[in-house]
Amino acid sequence: MQLAATIFVTRAVYYLLRPLAVPRIVTDFLGGVLMGPSALSLFPKFRDMFPLRSIVTVETVAYWALCCHLFLIGLEFDMSVIENLTRTSKKAIHIAIAGVLIPFIMGIGLFFLMNQVPGGGYNPTGCVYVGLSLAVTGYPIVARVLNDVKLLHSDIGRMAMSASLVTDLISWILVIIGIAFSNQTSGGASVAVLSTFGFALFCIFVVRPALAIIIRKTSKENDYSENYLCFVLVSISAFAVVTDILGTNSIVGAFIFGFIMPNRILAAAFLDKFEDFVTGYLLPLFFTICGIRIDIWSLFDKKAHLAIGSVVVVLSCSAKILSTLLVSYYENVPTRDGFSLGIVLNTKGILAILILQLGNSGEFLNKRDYTVMAIAILLMTGVVAPVTASIYRPAKHLSNYKRRTIQKGRQDGELRILACFQNFRNVSGMISLIDSSNATRESPLTVFALHVLELTGRASAMLIVHSTGGKSGGYSRHGRKNSHSEKIVTALETYQTLNDNVNIHALTAMSPHASMHEDICSLAEEKHTSLLVIPFHKLPSKDGKLEAEDNTSFRGVNLNVLANAPCSVGIFVDRGFGVSENGESSLTMRQILMLFVGGPDDREALAYAWRMGGTEGIGLTVVRFLPGDQVEEIQPKDILPVGEAHKMLTSITYVDSNRKLDDEYVNEFRLKTAGEQFVSYQEKVVNNDEEIVLALQEMHHIYDLYVVGRGEGIVSPLTESLADWCEYPELGPIGDLLITSSFAQGSVLVVQQYVGSKDGISIADMLSADNSSHGNHHFSSWEHSSLEDGGLEMEPFAHHKGKEDVDA
Repeated sequence: MQLAATIFVTRAVYYLLRPLAVPRIVTDFLGGVLMGPSALSLFPKFRDMFPLRSIVTVETVAYWALCCHLFLIGLEFDMSVIENLTRTSKKAIHIAIAGVLIPFIMGIGLFFLMNQVPGGGYNPTGCVYVGLSLAVTGYPIVARVLNDVKLLHSDIGRMAMSASLVTDLISWILVIIGIAFSNQTSGGASVAVLSTFGFALFCIFVVRPALAIIIRKTSKENDYSENYLCFVLVSISAFAVVTDILGTNSIVGAFIFGFIMPNRILAAAFLDKFEDFVTGYLLPLFFTICGIRIDIWSLFDKKAHLAIGSVVVVLSCSAKILSTLLVSYYENVPTRDGFSLGIVLNTKGILAILILQLGNSGEFLNKRDYTVMAIAILLMTGVVAPVTASIYRPAKHLSNYKRRTIQKGRQDGELRILACFQNFRNVSGMISLIDSSNATRESPLTVFALHVLELTGRASAMLIVHSTGGKSGGYSRHGRKNSHSEKIVTALETYQTLNDNVNIHALTAMSPHASMHEDICSLAEEKHTSLLVIPFHKLPSKDGKLEAEDNTSFRGVNLNVLANAPCSVGIFVDRGFGVSENGESSLTMRQILMLFVGGPDDREALAYAWRMGGTEGIGLTVVRFLPGDQVEEIQPKDILPVGEAHKMLTSITYVDSNRKLDDEYVNEFRLKTAGEQFVSYQEKVVNNDEEIVLALQEMHHIYDLYVVGRGEGIVSPLTESLADWCEYPELGPIGDLLITSSFAQGSVLVVQQYVGSKDGISIADMLSADNSSHGNHHFSSWEHSSLEDGGLEMEPFAHHKGKEDVDA
């Protein structure tokens, strides 16, 4: 009956407050408060449900559930994020340190303020518990709150995540020290703290590698038996016992065990199987234990208690906000952003509630102090989501820059590209593509090179900016030695030293694959890029062919990027672009073929190919397919179930308008490239898709790169039949034909032009999961392909080096 009543009340509160996006921990804690003397326990029959003789049993189950929950919180910390803390911005570190020290000091002062009025026991050590409860920040709760209010991938969201991560780590250190010193004498506390830290280091450097070996030897292809769950349950209890014996608290051991879990796929499996049972069914008992000790009505016994309690609640809620505003003013962060950041960092997790509970059960905090601080935690955490959503709107929005396409930019102007790397095998082809983009002193090239890394489990996104310095780039080399990110950064740095007109900014984005496209798209918008290049989900092998297996998860990322990108997108299918048959970098002229059928995507592809054609060592051939006399015009019909969108694409006015735009742009290209030795133009009249295939087969010249449009903006009678047989619709009919046929061996770049919205219908709408077979899906299972070691030869890229440097 106790368990049933607890689950019913907490779930009822959760469903009532769910429209306000209140965190689950707040609704559970509030449900526990309602179970106590503040509400339901005022009724004798309900109060009799929790007799004194049963409290010990309930507490035992509640604290074991708490240990399991702390294990799950430890699982949410990805070690790769911790290893990259050295790359966290100074602003975030300063905000985190101030957000711990200032609230901790204020908490100590507020404790003594509350006890100026007589009433209840008074133990000076209680100030430590009040200070710690205000200093901590719930890192996992912050991530979920930011995700709920759609700010996780904004600038303030990334800063909040970095600051809360640092705060959480500092908080755990303070909790270990604070609990040890409050429970024991000074000498015993020092031994407890040192032994606990020694145990943590032993677990990280000895137990973690041993677990990795055991898991690798006992599992087959990420298939884990039920014995793993039994092993985990036993280990949670064992680790909890060890830290309890060492003199701190059992929760520390449970958290450490989750933190050192080496296999992130196994960690994600534990979260999926274990979290609902622990968090949804057992953990509410802990909140009930906390709630039955809270008596809000006791604050009304004396007016002084109510007045001081109100002041303490207000000051407690403002502690983090004031500290964040101070640092924000010093770091030149806008006041509104600083205020929003302070509110977000005010989010408390279960650690803050546990600190108060330990203080009360150890008789360091009396009932009044405990009640006031519990109200403060409920208030400051409960209002984070609605207040943040109402006062903060990202300052940067989709209307901030106009050059979202290459076609609208100037041929002699700067080109800004966001190039994504799945792993090191993308580097050679992507650098060759960058090198072919005609970077000159008059039209420089700015490349934002983004290495996207998966975070499994429930770890939250993080963006790492690799700092540069000096002419050679000087990328920072923090993190693991010989990591794949470091090899990518090193290759890019080497390439940049050989090319004065290319400016490369290296970044690493670590996020779950389901939200990876949000990181990519928000970065493209923030950097005002005109082209976003993403690698095809099939990686090239050493012989230049594509892998047989699909990486379906990264394909899902690509589809989401196509549907949500704020600029033009290019999918790069690398089959050894810029690399000769023997695997070495090619020194010969690269031959590029641009196939033009018609439509916005083809015009954008031609704009990029046009720019590439001006590069030294590039031969460009443009082939335009013109419809013959036997081509039947497409009649408006339900090819796409989008209604008005398809009518727009097939209407005579729209088709005629696109043909006119195609003719004008092609004629402009022919006029301005007339007389250029390595740029040629051809026209081929075809009547159907079979004649297109035949025309491509008759092209005996071997091309290194094919540039084509995706064809999403128009339905062409020449490619309609090809579109019905597409194996990879994201490549469009021509792109899919080129990579699935035997006559085309070169790499392929498929371009989709950003066209925004027209008449309320955007391209993203046309590509949505409900309207298209290749729309905005989130794929749920994926794994990394193995990475190949190796280096890159940079000599072929040195031809853009300034003449002054060559002569010198």
